[in-house]
Amino acid sequence: MTPIDRTPTGTESSSARYAWLPVVTTLATLAAVLILAFTGNGAAAIATAAVGAAAGGIQITVHIRR
Repeated sequence: MTPIDRTPTGTESSSARYAWLPVVTTLATLAAVLILAFTGNGAAAIATAAVGAAAGGIQITVHIRR
């Protein structure tokens, strides 16, 4: 008998993997900005911060469970 459920397998783990991508990108950008600022490259730090803010931004999602 053929199952009716057409949900692809592995969707939960895939979405959980992609949920960390903005966090890792933000932390990497912050680390790069701090390293550039502490080494005296202020202009490069400002440029890196601007590119990171434009590319990523911050998105907060709240899931309310009842």
